[in-house]
Amino acid sequence: MVKLMVIQSKHVAVYVPALNRGGAERVAALLASGFFKAGWQTTLLVDFEASENRSLIDPGVPIHVLGNSHASSVFALTGFLRSQKPDMVLAIGGAANVKLSLARLFAGGQSRIVLSYHGRSDVGRGRLGHMSYSFAPWLGRRAAAIVCVSDGLLDHLRDDWNAPESKLTRIHNPVSVENAIPASHSDLLQRPPVVLGVGRLNPEKGFIALVEALPRLRSDARVVIFGEGSERANLLARAKQLGVQDRLELPGYRDDPWPCYAQARCFALTSRREAFGNVVVEALASGLPVVSTRSGGPDEILDHGRVGTLVDNGDIESLAQAINQALADPGDPAPRIARARTFDVQTAINSYLDLFNTILTRR
Repeated sequence: MVKLMVIQSKHVAVYVPALNRGGAERVAALLASGFFKAGWQTTLLVDFEASENRSLIDPGVPIHVLGNSHASSVFALTGFLRSQKPDMVLAIGGAANVKLSLARLFAGGQSRIVLSYHGRSDVGRGRLGHMSYSFAPWLGRRAAAIVCVSDGLLDHLRDDWNAPESKLTRIHNPVSVENAIPASHSDLLQRPPVVLGVGRLNPEKGFIALVEALPRLRSDARVVIFGEGSERANLLARAKQLGVQDRLELPGYRDDPWPCYAQARCFALTSRREAFGNVVVEALASGLPVVSTRSGGPDEILDHGRVGTLVDNGDIESLAQAINQALADPGDPAPRIARARTFDVQTAINSYLDLFNTILTRR
């Protein structure tokens, strides 16, 4: 077996539209900082400035702002590729995939590009995000590789959108599990019966199912959902209709998620579709029992039910029963914490750098 030469002192750029609220944005911040700490010259490219995940960026990583409009950002990205000539550019998400591919076409040169997909095509996204699926064969031919964050998402790109299989690879998202506040079994039993949800308050996250389950939960249980979005008013209204408004809390978004997990006895995810599910890893790392809908990525994270409970989408009765069981007996946190550690940041960094090394040594 021929051992590949290790690439050193190379320049990698990470392109994400902005460091605003969201799992993919947090991933971009963690990857950029990880590449820098591994000794690569690293630049973070954004269309516009946002502060939500700025604290995750190593101070040694410069942030280059491209421009608010799609046209201006593609133009500026083209100029960056021509002037800086990075060895590798990683795009985070559908819109970034399209714009980076166009800029690479306009710029020419030797920069290699790696595209990444963080969500399914049937989950709400903008026009460019949808284009990244419609044009997946074209994009794939121009990229050195396409990263999918779960096996299910890889199958979706290959089978439903004809992305070139030779370019596809799976790398799970990095999650900063080292910052978790892991609970013991006795800790969990001493906590109040709080059911935690974390994520954007939009229809795809399916939090309405968690509200629908609330009247069927034990009478002292409360549901706390951290996040913001368009569904806030709908969730509050439905809770009022069901007479459980005093048992639902929507405290808003938190930059630091770990203290949120430290107040709960169990975690529930009710997404209709979820390509990965960073919050599931965070809950496991915190030692919480997890109840999740069968929505794709969480099935893989939970090892298909071995370290958590999976229920069908729309089955409110099963969801409520599983949550009640987790509240009554949270179980042993140790296997959950061990599972979460397999998704740590360094594992993802090593996988990406191995991929970059393979690409850059390829003739």
